[in-house]
Amino acid sequence: MLNVRRVTEGDSEVIFEWRNDDVTRKMFRTSERVDWEGHSKWLVSTLNNPNQCLLMCESTNGDPIAVVRFDVRDSCAELSINLSPLERGKGLAPKCLSLAINYFEEQYPFVSELVAEVKTINMPSRKSFEKVGFTLREENDGWLLKSYKGCLDGS
Repeated sequence: MLNVRRVTEGDSEVIFEWRNDDVTRKMFRTSERVDWEGHSKWLVSTLNNPNQCLLMCESTNGDPIAVVRFDVRDSCAELSINLSPLERGKGLAPKCLSLAINYFEEQYPFVSELVAEVKTINMPSRKSFEKVGFTLREENDGWLLKSYKGCLDGS
């Protein structure tokens, strides 16, 4: 069983470690390692920004599984997921995405569409987004733009 909750500053170290994982970095637009100071500033800024929603998916005993970020722009939000390197290959990403989307829908009812950019080579992420209802909108320069409307628009 999994739960989702808002990220707190207490989650900073685990998010920092996941962000600097070699495989994870290869799937980001910016693949350089981040330093602790820059990460800490980013996290505080994100937690204080009403147009960003950062969620932690965790097991019922509190073990962190994934962080899911929503960046809100008007009636659309871009989301991304960063799964714990220890949890890869277990089929948990779609479950975390689904829980996070449900939580987000309750907190941001004015958002009518979600989008996600995924590297074309990132098959696990592509499949995870498809399993929760994202469809391909366009492909450009090694990236896929996936779109999800689901119950966000009442359908």
